[in-house]
Amino acid sequence: MRNVILALILLALPRAVHAQTAGVPVGMPLAIDMAKVPVGAWAEYSMTMGSISLSSRWALVARDSSSNTLELTSSGAAMAKPVVLRMVLAADPTTNPKLKKPIVVKLGHDDPMLAPPDTPVQRFQRPDPKSLVGQEEIKVAAGTFATSHYRDKNAMGIVDVWVSDKVPPLGVVKVLTSPDPDLAKQEPAAMQIPPATMELAAVGTGAKPTITRKPKPYDEKKMGGLVGGE
Repeated sequence: MRNVILALILLALPRAVHAQTAGVPVGMPLAIDMAKVPVGAWAEYSMTMGSISLSSRWALVARDSSSNTLELTSSGAAMAKPVVLRMVLAADPTTNPKLKKPIVVKLGHDDPMLAPPDTPVQRFQRPDPKSLVGQEEIKVAAGTFATSHYRDKNAMGIVDVWVSDKVPPLGVVKVLTSPDPDLAKQEPAAMQIPPATMELAAVGTGAKPTITRKPKPYDEKKMGGLVGGE
């Protein structure tokens, strides 16, 4: 269970996590030139997939000439403590997806450690102009935004994405992943991915790095404290 939740945290939405294995069919939308995003910008999202609910915050906490450092903080679901993931990305992660440094994970107040070696790597991608539905004004918990609406289809279903360059650090306002009706007819109900949403809850500035100490080697025993009741 803890491995599924960790994968969900890292992959976030619109990526969907299969009931048995973590799939990585698409990347997180990136609708902003990250070089223009001020360090400290953050965006918080409410995320749901079936009965699973999470809160996540993406924050740009550092930058140098060749990289951007993002921290993804997640809480909720069955997690016993908040989880922070640090990813040091290339200056443009859509064209150079390789991480500059290994992923680091921090569970609550525990010391940071290197993420499990089989942790999926978060991918980022620009919205495909060919999938543009139109320009739409939508209202979410964080406010009302003028957005570009894109729709695409992947192995997990139909993905609707609303983005705005006024929402750093990623530009994501809302993501809705719906089961593909055609695929649903071919698969048993137990194998079908439930609808998933990711919606902007708040934005702000002034984010500071949460992970500041040198990470320790990965320790499977410490991962046992990720999920309550295990």
